[in-house]
Amino acid sequence: MTDSTAVALADFSSTWRSEELKSERTQQAALRRAREGIPGLHRLLDEAVTALRASLAVVVENFPLDTTALVIAAAALGRVDPSYNGPNPDSLVHDVVDSAARPYRDPDPFHTDSPLLAHPHAHLGLLCVRPSPAGDGQTVLVSAADVAAEIADRSHLRALQDPCYPFAVPHEPGSGEPSVTTHPILTMSGGGATVRYCPVRVTAGVERAGQALDEEHVGALRAFERALEAQHLPTVFLLRAGELLLLDNRRLLHGRTDVGPEGVGRHLMRVKVHDREYEKAMARNS
Repeated sequence: MTDSTAVALADFSSTWRSEELKSERTQQAALRRAREGIPGLHRLLDEAVTALRASLAVVVENFPLDTTALVIAAAALGRVDPSYNGPNPDSLVHDVVDSAARPYRDPDPFHTDSPLLAHPHAHLGLLCVRPSPAGDGQTVLVSAADVAAEIADRSHLRALQDPCYPFAVPHEPGSGEPSVTTHPILTMSGGGATVRYCPVRVTAGVERAGQALDEEHVGALRAFERALEAQHLPTVFLLRAGELLLLDNRRLLHGRTDVGPEGVGRHLMRVKVHDREYEKAMARNS
């Protein structure tokens, strides 16, 4: 993004309040006005969306460090949605901060976001406000298709597509017994491989479900986890301040390398986006 486009987008965003952007209609209205009024933005967003569809991830450089600008730009992918995006149920943007109070020290293993939703968010946006000064906390990406190709036993691939893998649902006080929801891990179709996976949720789900997974499906899950450990598969890079990563949350798994003591203060802003196919399906079912 050019300096002039970034400045214009930040100025434009200052004319909107975050609470005005909760609905898809308002998000799209703001996006249309931004496309029409900011030189270079229309082309940049179109190129970013095209690159995302082709490569499953794209980085936009020199993005303004502004929550409203992030929501407006992410609306080019669909509806920016607050669900499962941090502790505040109404917040469209969640701040992911490595702090002394809540340090993210260990590596964040490969996962997809929103795995408990019936239809997980199609896309994520991660805007780097401040990277780790030590250069750690690197982003790691791997595609579902590459993981599937790493699994030699075809029977494991078939088993991973069965909707029997338990994901633990967080227990809320007073809500009764902890529960699980079941889904496939991988789905193979003519459109390629899609994935739904969170190791914390699956591990806890298997423990809660007891003997819910038979030997065949336990073996398939272990094969999937071994494939994720293949050192030649991931793309690893450091997001720098002002870089916005847009990624396909259904075809890519993402994670982060460990963050040392010098990494305190690393700060990303995150948005989650439902695509228009999801919105059309919800409209038909309403």
